[in-house]
Amino acid sequence: MSPNPNKLKGSRWERELAQELQAFAELSKRIPGSGALGTIVIDPRLTGDVVVKYKFLNKPFKVECKYGYGGSTQMTVKRGWMEKVCTEAEANDSYPALAIKFRDVMSGHKSAKMICMTVEDWNRMMGELSELFDDLQEFWDWKYGED
Repeated sequence: MSPNPNKLKGSRWERELAQELQAFAELSKRIPGSGALGTIVIDPRLTGDVVVKYKFLNKPFKVECKYGYGGSTQMTVKRGWMEKVCTEAEANDSYPALAIKFRDVMSGHKSAKMICMTVEDWNRMMGELSELFDDLQEFWDWKYGED
């Protein structure tokens, strides 16, 4: 029995995303088996498709990847996907995200790949970055004095 071509494309998208996010991440890796093992053994660290950690954020990202689901001009996004990744991310204190890739779009096209988050998680992340900026500004003022 040959592997399902859609599963192969989905796994390729997971590997591609993990590799692409390595540019600024201290950790970016695909979870083997797309997180199925974590669900079976009830280990939230092993759920999701990709995990990404940036040194400037307090939490890693747990990413659910979806490829296709509509073709090259539209993408069906199911609320259940976001609910699943939100539940999994909450179980190990991560930011949930849904990474989508349109099918049959030339590589390099800027709108072919996107990452979706809830507004609440986006605001929490922006709050973290604002605190980091404020700390940096406070340090800068202390170190070099205000003019």
